[in-house]
Amino acid sequence: MLDALAARDIAQVFRLIQRETRVSQTHLGVATGLSQAQVSEIIGGGRRVSSIDVLTRISTGLCMPSEARVVLLLGDRSHGIAPTTTPSGDVIAAQPAPYAQALAEEAQAERYADVEAVYPSRSEFTSKMPPHALFDCATDIRAVGLSLNLICQQYADSQLAQLVANGARLRLLFLDPAGGAMRQREIEEDMTAGNLGALTTLNLQGLLRVRDRLPADIRDRIEVATYDQTIRVNITLINDSLCIAQQYLPHARGVESPTMVIRKRWPAAGLYHVFERTFDELWSGGQPR
Repeated sequence: MLDALAARDIAQVFRLIQRETRVSQTHLGVATGLSQAQVSEIIGGGRRVSSIDVLTRISTGLCMPSEARVVLLLGDRSHGIAPTTTPSGDVIAAQPAPYAQALAEEAQAERYADVEAVYPSRSEFTSKMPPHALFDCATDIRAVGLSLNLICQQYADSQLAQLVANGARLRLLFLDPAGGAMRQREIEEDMTAGNLGALTTLNLQGLLRVRDRLPADIRDRIEVATYDQTIRVNITLINDSLCIAQQYLPHARGVESPTMVIRKRWPAAGLYHVFERTFDELWSGGQPR
């Protein structure tokens, strides 16, 4: 692996990771901020990565240890680091003129915004992008929704506690189990009164237990609140760069609703900021727990 890092052979790095972990190209893309198509081209030899910005994003997304980052980014000559000069044919590393880049970004925003992937249901999304791929390297998680099962049911309490012990901060906003909006959602899903509220209460209590078991000096890294407004979307924001957004549809369970993966690409444009503002507005009116 060090030889591949020293040569900045990202194709080989990706291949080695896939061989050891069986991770998909989609997972590699989510972790490193690349599309699945870009990952495929890199692995196939069609693209070579030499941009320091992209290399930094890859090293961060893959949670490389410090010694590996030194070899990849700072240059360990004993491993034969390649020059940092960007080859003219490097599609990823090429830096277009500011005006051309602005036009390209505007066109991209108009056509696709910053949507990276869309899945027809949450169950298909989680099969392609399991919680450990999303959260294991997270330093900041903000989420608002109903019961927040992605965090509370599909990510182990011990992993969550370790994440916080490593410095991660969480702000989690649940739909009030006893509120009118919860009952409205139960009616929309044709569920017996109290069922969704009971599940949310279970998740909420479990999360509070995780927080209470943490050392006293880091408990404030988990902030929990509830809100009572008509639920329209489940939002999870990770590391101020990735958004998982799922609309709530009438007469459909949350697990059956389409799920979008959104990558922040621009300072103000794109859907990421729309959902981030929605989270901020709901959080500001939440009741701390």
